[in-house]
Amino acid sequence: MRIIKTVLPYLIIFFLIYLGPISVGPTTFSQVWKIPLFILMLWQVLIIRNRQKPTFINWSYARAAKNLVTSGFSVSYVAGIMDFVRYMTFPLMYEFASLKIKDLKSLDKILLGFAQFIIVSGIPFVLGLMRSKAKDAILYEDFDSYAGMFQNTHGAAITTTTAVLILLAFLKLNSSIIKFKKLNYALSFFGIYLIYLTFIRTGYAMFFIGLVFIFMPKKISFKQVLTATIAVAVLIFGFIYLLETSETFYNRIFDIRNGKQTAAGSGRLLFWKASFDLWFNGNVFEIFFGFGYEGLLDKIGEVTGIRVYAHNEFFTQLGQNGLLGIIIFIGYLASLLKFIWKRRKMPSYRLSIAVYFLYVSLMLTQGGMWFELDVFMVLVFVKLEFESSMYKKVRQHRKHINAQTNLI
Repeated sequence: MRIIKTVLPYLIIFFLIYLGPISVGPTTFSQVWKIPLFILMLWQVLIIRNRQKPTFINWSYARAAKNLVTSGFSVSYVAGIMDFVRYMTFPLMYEFASLKIKDLKSLDKILLGFAQFIIVSGIPFVLGLMRSKAKDAILYEDFDSYAGMFQNTHGAAITTTTAVLILLAFLKLNSSIIKFKKLNYALSFFGIYLIYLTFIRTGYAMFFIGLVFIFMPKKISFKQVLTATIAVAVLIFGFIYLLETSETFYNRIFDIRNGKQTAAGSGRLLFWKASFDLWFNGNVFEIFFGFGYEGLLDKIGEVTGIRVYAHNEFFTQLGQNGLLGIIIFIGYLASLLKFIWKRRKMPSYRLSIAVYFLYVSLMLTQGGMWFELDVFMVLVFVKLEFESSMYKKVRQHRKHINAQTNLI
C-alpha cells in the first residue's frame, strides 16, 4: 500500500506530461490539465495575498502581466492571454509551494524524488518499450533524438540536465535522505547518457555550467586544479572522440539533417536581427510595449520563412514586449540573483546559483518558458529560503540565550 502511494503520483505526472502533445480541440492536452492547476494555485495565493513575497516574485508577476499590454494584443489576444498564464505559473508555484510544504525535509524529498523520476522516466523509451510523442524527435531520418515523455527534445535535454545536476548536488552534500548512494550514482550516469542522446547543444552547455558551479571549490588548491584539468581534458577528449566516431553526434552538433546543413544554429542571428529590426522600426508605443507574440512570429516568418520566436529571451522580449519587457526581464534576473547571493552561506547556495546560471544560459540560447524546469527552480529556491529562515531562527535563539546568560 505504501509503494502504491509513492508510485501512483509519479505515474499520474508521467502520463500528464507524456500525453501533453495530443491535440484537444484548438489546444493540447498539456494546456488543458494545466488550466485547473493554474486556477487552484491562483485561488490559494489570492487567499494569502497579504503574505510577504521575495522581490523577484513581484518582478515575475510583472513579467507575466506585461504580455497583456502590447500593440498586437487586440489582434492576437488569445496568444497574449496564454503567455500571461504561462509566465504566471512560476510565481504562483513558488508561493503555492512556500505555503503548502511545511518543512525542509519534506521539500528535499519532493525535490530529490522529482529529479529521480525525471531520469527514471527515460528507461522505457531507451529500452524501446514506449515511443515518444514529441514531433521533433522523429522529424529527421538521419537520427532519432531522445525526447522521452516530453513534448520536444529541447524539453527533454533541459529537464534531464537539471534533474541530473540536482541529484549530483544531493550526492555531493551526502544528504541523509539518499538511502542507496550507489544506485543514485548509477542513476546519475544514466541521466548523463540521456542528455547525450538528446543531441541538444543547449543541454550540453547547461550541464557543463551546472557542474562548474556545483563542484567549484571554496578554496583552490593544487590538487583541485589538477583534478579539474584532468576532468576538462577528459570532457574535451570525449567530445572530439564522439565527433570523430559518431556521425549522428557530428550531424547534430553542426546541424546537418537529412544530409543538408540547416539554419537552426547560425539561423539564430537572423532571428535576432529580425526581432531587433521589428522593434527598431516601430512607433513610440511599439518601441515601449512591443508587437505581441504573433507580431514577432510574423516578422521572423517573413524574414526566414519559419514562424518561430527569437531563440533568445532578450530578443524575444524586445520584439514581443518592447523596451518595457526587457527592463522587467532584467529586473527579474537581477532580483533573483540578489535573492540567491544574500543566502550564499546556506547549504543549497551552490545548487541555487548553478540553476540560476544554467537558466540564464538557456535564456541566451533558447528562451521561453519550460514548465518542468520551472518546477525545479521553484523547489530549489523555496529550499534556499527555508534554509535561510531556519538559519535566522537559530541565530535569534542563540542571541536570546546569550542575552539571558549575560543577565545571570
